[in-house]
Amino acid sequence: MSDHARMPMTVLMRGGGRLSAPRGASRGGSSKADERGTDQPVAKPFVKWAGGKGKLAPKIRDIVGTIKFNNYWEPFVGGGAVFFHLHDGIAGKVNLSDINDKLITTYKVIKKSEKGIISILEYHKKQHKRYGKKHYEKVRKNFWKSEDEIENAAGLIYLNKTCYNGLYRVNRSDGFNVPMGNYKNPNICDKENIAAVSDALSGVYIRHKRFDRIEPKRGDLVYCDPPYDNTFTGYTKDGFDENDQKLLRDKCNEWRNNGVHVIISNSKTERIEDLYPGGEFEHHPTEAARYINCDGSGRGKITELIIVGRAIK
Repeated sequence: MSDHARMPMTVLMRGGGRLSAPRGASRGGSSKADERGTDQPVAKPFVKWAGGKGKLAPKIRDIVGTIKFNNYWEPFVGGGAVFFHLHDGIAGKVNLSDINDKLITTYKVIKKSEKGIISILEYHKKQHKRYGKKHYEKVRKNFWKSEDEIENAAGLIYLNKTCYNGLYRVNRSDGFNVPMGNYKNPNICDKENIAAVSDALSGVYIRHKRFDRIEPKRGDLVYCDPPYDNTFTGYTKDGFDENDQKLLRDKCNEWRNNGVHVIISNSKTERIEDLYPGGEFEHHPTEAARYINCDGSGRGKITELIIVGRAIK
């Protein structure tokens, strides 16, 4: 059994109290989980995502447990591994955002149209089993061209589950350009997890927004998981370069000066250590495995930094 399934969530609530929420608990009253019963699977990322934090999430959870905060912000939500690991222990409002508009739309579709997206994923599952690469290339060619956002979202999940190495990559025209992978039985339609994700997103604010446009307030916590320094950054057509890393550092300092706590995960590189000097930020180095990389030599264990900047005032 994984730590995720075994350990109860404990974080510091508004006003400094502690909350140990049972798995499946929701914010703001009853939810779809209440209607289904309590024996629901724990939500996990519904897409594979380069730089996903599934292995790092327990360590981030431990750090979150030392911070008193009101509301939670995650402006680089990506696959959502950290959010899904924390969500049922957060007492305040949860704000998820990302610059990838298609990914954010997919989150919103799962939140409000769970049955619709499951139905279309079942169709893709059958067509993929019957036609394989022919169906994959058809969906890729028509990526995000439907007027129906549920069809678009289901297409994104289908391509992500069946593409080479689970890599989400787009070209300058914002077209999905990853070839099909070699999988015997890809899990195209994980109905139980889609249902669990829909439940987890109940009451959550989901926005398409750049990281520097969010507006956390005094006492809030922001967790940032940007594209790592010196790694793949093709999640969006604009990428994420050195100037973006510096802008993120500036925003973290601004937030801290306004009474906001920040946690950042990034590569342990000289540039990142210079941007977040040890005298001002806490550094928690950790080894993590990188599984998604189009270049096989780029996979394996790397040293990452969990950087903590506690509110200054």
